[in-house]
Amino acid sequence: MARSRFPLNRSWLGAAALALALSTGCGNSEPAPEDTEAPADALPISLDSAFVAVPRTMSEARKQEVQQRLQGVVDDSGTSFYLAIRRSELSQKWFMSAYLKQAHPGGVLYSAASSLGTRVVSFKEQNGKLFVLDVRDGLAMGDVFDPDVLVEAYPVVTDYGPFNRMRGSEQYVLIDPTAGLNHFGVVGDLLGRSQIQFQVELSFAQRFRTLADGVSFEQVYTGYMDVPDDLAHYFLENNPYRSSGTLSLALRKYSASPDFTPTPRPELDYYFLGDERMVPNTGGVIEQNPAKWNIHPGMKPIRWNITPSILKVQNDPRFQQYDVVGAVKRGIENWNQVFGFKVLEAVVASDTQSFADDDKNFLIFDPDEGIPFAFANWRTNPNTGEIRGASVYMPTLWLWVADAENPPDEVSGLADTGSARSPQSLRMSWGGMQARPLCDMALPRGGALAGTEGLAPETRKQRVEARLTNVVLHEIGHTLGLRHNFAGSLVYDGGPSTLRSTTVMDYTDGEDAVYGENPGPYDVQAVRYLYGLSPELPTLGFCTDEDTRFDPFCNRNDRFDDPLAKWYAPQMYEFLTEMMYSRGNLDSLKAYVSYYVNPVMQFVRAGNSQTEARAYQLALAQVRPPLQIPPGMPPYYASRADEVAWRLLSRLYLDPVADRGFFTANPRNSATLLPLVLADVKNILLNSDGVRSYKARRVMVDVLKAQQVQASYALLREVQGTLTAQLPSLSGDERLQTEDLLARISAAVSPYYR
Repeated sequence: MARSRFPLNRSWLGAAALALALSTGCGNSEPAPEDTEAPADALPISLDSAFVAVPRTMSEARKQEVQQRLQGVVDDSGTSFYLAIRRSELSQKWFMSAYLKQAHPGGVLYSAASSLGTRVVSFKEQNGKLFVLDVRDGLAMGDVFDPDVLVEAYPVVTDYGPFNRMRGSEQYVLIDPTAGLNHFGVVGDLLGRSQIQFQVELSFAQRFRTLADGVSFEQVYTGYMDVPDDLAHYFLENNPYRSSGTLSLALRKYSASPDFTPTPRPELDYYFLGDERMVPNTGGVIEQNPAKWNIHPGMKPIRWNITPSILKVQNDPRFQQYDVVGAVKRGIENWNQVFGFKVLEAVVASDTQSFADDDKNFLIFDPDEGIPFAFANWRTNPNTGEIRGASVYMPTLWLWVADAENPPDEVSGLADTGSARSPQSLRMSWGGMQARPLCDMALPRGGALAGTEGLAPETRKQRVEARLTNVVLHEIGHTLGLRHNFAGSLVYDGGPSTLRSTTVMDYTDGEDAVYGENPGPYDVQAVRYLYGLSPELPTLGFCTDEDTRFDPFCNRNDRFDDPLAKWYAPQMYEFLTEMMYSRGNLDSLKAYVSYYVNPVMQFVRAGNSQTEARAYQLALAQVRPPLQIPPGMPPYYASRADEVAWRLLSRLYLDPVADRGFFTANPRNSATLLPLVLADVKNILLNSDGVRSYKARRVMVDVLKAQQVQASYALLREVQGTLTAQLPSLSGDERLQTEDLLARISAAVSPYYR
């Protein structure tokens, strides 16, 4: 079987690596001697800005050393730079932002195209270093305890003659921006919260840009972790300890919009929150406000740049029939109707712009058709929660699947494209800042859907474009401050003219997503309150990510106002029916069993009294005793139904927690649920319909033991008496199995309570 691989683009090494400055890595060790040759002419710069890039030229000996260290990969030359900072600016406040532009191995799977965060910093020169201090508000516990928090430390360069000879150089401090502490930390989803060291081996600076309020530049690095990445070989990295990337750094003058008014945090967290801040002299009280842009009538619209890579996709013969650019633009600009004035505008960017630029907002449209998720992130002012910028990542796979799932106009139904989930990955951090996307929206599973008879008569072109628009609307909604709302789909009663969801911030099924080309009524309520256009909080239903672990009616990618009966149970029935026709080993289909069974079982585990009983009855309807065998079934149908029955009860009470999904607790032994379960367990234990296997009967003993209630103990004793009375009339294997079953019951009741 062919394995999908992600080719490594090594071009950055060939293009710029001799422009590097060797870094000695983590810790406080001194940088290697520069050994540079003075340029023949004066430096072509003017010392007239707060930050100045000072060219540095590498000696031939240094070039040879670099070539040797990189094993001959690099063969061209170039120049890097020092960074000169005007001394009078050191004590001022600056935004320091970090953005992971590139990552190897893994690319976007390992947090590339993600903001690592923003700090408010100032500088202090001492002992041959320029220290970067975190001076954001909210770190002080009070008047007494107000800490100085170090972020970075760059070595001061004092012996660079070409710079020292310049008039006014004494007004600046010269640093090597690639030779700081370089505290890159790989602390990710895959490896948990381990303290994993990362030693930078090589680093160089490139793409210095002067901004209206500061500067930005990129730091290309490579180095080694002290633990291996077992997935590295999938991305053509043969050394599992090695990691490389490009970090975009920006230093911009601190500013807070004078007319920015924070929104008080509501009781329900409809919104993403800005940074936490300590309230001084309160014993550690923490405050947070919802994050938002400084949006107001008469403002200059916020520009969203779409990467020009979208034009490659637009011109692909497979997709030329669709207005890909227009669909994406609508996903951005359709939010304007919520505000009632122009807030957002979308343009296709030029090739000279970078999606990592701190002074721009980018939608990265990736031609890659193998990445199964989209996400958003932002940059905020840590002091106020004002959003300074944002980006969205969206791969072409969304378009490919929309095209595949939406058939030609004369054909109905959808093709099953399988499920796609965002993979676990290493996550890079820098200086204590780490990528935390606002959303990892995985591509939903396709398939034949119930309730599609009410499809509106849109054309295939309209449906595909609407699907794209819906995904972009969702991600842009996050950058406006909105969190997920998975209660939106509960409005849909299945009727052809009924609203499919109250919000584009839901994860709706693909068939319903094509109806979400505009923000929904919940979105209007939430945005208008957040931005001070209405005093009323949202009144429509709301639940978000953490609620999916506690509320069985809060689900991603579900449908209908009664998802248990209208969505999950029918899907489970269809799956179980296929299983009862099949002779396949259910142990080898564990993932499918979990996918179809757990959504129904969550209502048994966490629903109210009425819901848990209804869900249990629905779950066992096809297989409970006495078994009803439909006409025309294969001869093994009864034994297969028996196996499904004991596996369902085992999933409720006995299976490992890891197999149960979000809801892992055993069901409550409530007065509504327990009698239903005990009736089924008793009939299976006593084989009342004559089709129950010895395996199933043994499992029922374990189920009763797991319940740990008086009624279950009493049932074990009752069955023990019944089987003992039957024993003299039994012979052969049936007698042996009954004797063993009695021994199992005796072990379960002596003692019963743990």
